[in-house]
Amino acid sequence: MKKQKSGLYRTKVRIGVGPDGKPIDKWISAKTKRELEDLKRAVRETYIDGGGPVEDQLFGAYAQAWFARLRASKIAPSGLESYRTALNKDILPVFGDHNLRAIRPSDLQGFLDRYAGRSKTKITYVRAALRRILEAACVDRILQINPMDHIVAPDAAPAEEKRPLTADERAALERVAREHPQGAYLAVMYYLGVRPGEARGLQWGDFAPGLQSVHVQRDIDYKAHGQAGALKTERSDREIPVPEPLRRILDPLRGLPGVYLFRGERSGSAIAKTTAERLWVELMLAAGLAVPAKPNHYRAGDIRHAWQPTITPHMLRHNFITMCWEARIDVYVTMRLVGHTSIKTTMDIYTHLSDAARDLAADEVERMFTRV
Repeated sequence: MKKQKSGLYRTKVRIGVGPDGKPIDKWISAKTKRELEDLKRAVRETYIDGGGPVEDQLFGAYAQAWFARLRASKIAPSGLESYRTALNKDILPVFGDHNLRAIRPSDLQGFLDRYAGRSKTKITYVRAALRRILEAACVDRILQINPMDHIVAPDAAPAEEKRPLTADERAALERVAREHPQGAYLAVMYYLGVRPGEARGLQWGDFAPGLQSVHVQRDIDYKAHGQAGALKTERSDREIPVPEPLRRILDPLRGLPGVYLFRGERSGSAIAKTTAERLWVELMLAAGLAVPAKPNHYRAGDIRHAWQPTITPHMLRHNFITMCWEARIDVYVTMRLVGHTSIKTTMDIYTHLSDAARDLAADEVERMFTRV
């Protein structure tokens, strides 16, 4: 320790050895000997012990760096887009200009409470993004504890109850699937119970000889710009038997193995989002299952905004599970057919259907013992 002509005390701290075997020193200066000793301890903690204090950062800049790392991971495009939306539209406008250490649990709880009554998906992604960003700040030693640790998620809006199709709706859809020039798009989802992205990802080479079964192995994700990508879960990769009515519809349309069943006329790639949406409206109109939508002067003349289908592609999946239950197919087999990750998801639908059947049985029992 030496006092310089400037009046500062100066010394060096050995923080390591370089590749050439020479020592690496860190020179430090301070006004007093005590300040110099404090600075020496801080240097050792930072460069040797690894436990030194880390400078605070703006939440916005840190969150953007976190998202860049997330984008480089193997997260599905749909999940990545949901995180992007949560950050850009919800979180950054509120916390972007705050220092990380300035964000209190009460701030976070008040912020999330504003989402009461919103969809469960929206609440889940906003809450998860906040938790993961602040947890990363703990790992980087910017924060000592995660202020999201005891934050309670608000109540979401009740999920829209899914219903099975009526007998008349099923008959109308089966008719359109047989007779409409583009009916195969409807037929694949109706008879196989696949997700819409899985239907759009099917190629002729996925079918076994004689169209006896089909291997679901890719998904068309419009959030990934319509590219074929990984399925929703590992369980989504599955073989599904193809029923005879669907074989009759598909057999005259068969193409080369690498050709998509539903593709753009010019590009040959999977059917575009807008094309799929228009096609669905056309199919539901043919089935008599669409009602006039509220006028939209910005997009006048677009069939997608002129008519509102009463049946969605996702309802066909629920209907497929319903028909499996009606056919007394084992719940575990149904789970494998539809590609659910957990049997609980399938069981919840089976239980709901069983409750409905019980209510119908109660009416029958009542009539049995009612004297006229």
